[in-house]
Amino acid sequence: MRAVIAAVAMGGAVALCGAVALPAAAGAATVTAPSDLAVSPSPVIVATGAGTPATFTYKSAEAGTARLLDGSGRAVALATGPAGSGAYSARYGFTFRDEPGAWKLEVRTGGGTATKEFQVHWNTGLDFAASPDVADRGGVVRLSGTLTYGASRGYAGQRVYLAFKPVGGSYGRVGWVTTDGRGRFSADERVDRSGWWRAEFDGTTAAEPATSDSDRVDVRDAARRTRVTGFDASPDPVRAGGTLRLRGRLEIGGGDFWRGFPDHRVKILFKPDGGYRWQYVTSAWTGDRGFFAADVRARTSGWWRAEVEAVTGATGSVSSSDYVTVRAPRPVPPPAADTRVIRFNAAPEPVGYGRYLTFRGALQVWDDGWEGYGHQKVTVWFKKAGGSWHYVKTLRTNVSGKFWGRTKATRSGSWKVVFPGDDEARRSSSRTDWVRVKH
Repeated sequence: MRAVIAAVAMGGAVALCGAVALPAAAGAATVTAPSDLAVSPSPVIVATGAGTPATFTYKSAEAGTARLLDGSGRAVALATGPAGSGAYSARYGFTFRDEPGAWKLEVRTGGGTATKEFQVHWNTGLDFAASPDVADRGGVVRLSGTLTYGASRGYAGQRVYLAFKPVGGSYGRVGWVTTDGRGRFSADERVDRSGWWRAEFDGTTAAEPATSDSDRVDVRDAARRTRVTGFDASPDPVRAGGTLRLRGRLEIGGGDFWRGFPDHRVKILFKPDGGYRWQYVTSAWTGDRGFFAADVRARTSGWWRAEVEAVTGATGSVSSSDYVTVRAPRPVPPPAADTRVIRFNAAPEPVGYGRYLTFRGALQVWDDGWEGYGHQKVTVWFKKAGGSWHYVKTLRTNVSGKFWGRTKATRSGSWKVVFPGDDEARRSSSRTDWVRVKH
């Protein structure tokens, strides 16, 4: 609710009230000082440019003289008239040209002088806003507004209080700010619960209190980040009509702590070579450790990626893109060549928990003799004691068929490298290498 604070009026017009003749007293009259001085309304609040009229009354045996005195001593003469029953009255219209603050009504008659003090205030406006409307728990909201008085003038150097009411609670002040030369104010407050904010002004000798409208801010738990790691589309190249295997892992967390995000939908998107729009192809669901997999039919060369939509408590994310070349099938495909993975080693052994484990080896293909099979993808797999094999990551061979990579060690178990094969070479797997992890 916008409160209107009275402000001071400047300059006005004097108006006489209707007069009624007073009855003459029998015998000699007793001259007394004026009494029962009154001002209505009190305080006088000037809210618009049209001003606010006030009525002044007093009782006396004679009219005498009446005037108004502002705080600086400026006098405004009042033309009074009888109001009946030994009373006199006058009217004066206060405007924004009149000085705000303490004024006096002074009446002088043959019996003496009497005064009455009253207040003249200008109206006050208090605009307020809290932003944003929805904030993360522990985040910051900006509270800002403008305090004005009189004819929408900025009220400088005034203390404005900031108040908060939580859902189900009541308002309490949490701090204060001082308005600048234009009446503006702002403050940043950290929030931990939903509720309403407002600004409050206690008023001054020239202005009455004001309370702004309330502005609600909803506080929610900050969404945790997600990311897609190890996304891979293989084999590459792949023949048209062949099966393309899409793999990756969805993780949630932040900083140095990330874990698999289970039971979450991952969309697989494709953009053809030379195209400009990503197209939805299929979806996959993450397992207990966040891994996901999908098999699609390869039709044309292009880019593949995985995309995760934001949900309550978790942000959305997009994987890196993986380009796959699709080759037309040969009329009479030659027999696939044999391959083998040699000199595979996972080291060091043993390895400390959380330390990096390094993989080395080489992929060879038979072509009238064994030779390095370069620019190929090989996948790293892990199996704990009594468990099953799980995909870990993908490596690429260099021009001579050698590969190298590493990952953090978290538990003891067996490691191996698998070449998935392609149109020209058969699938093969390395020997397994057991590595003990020390805690």
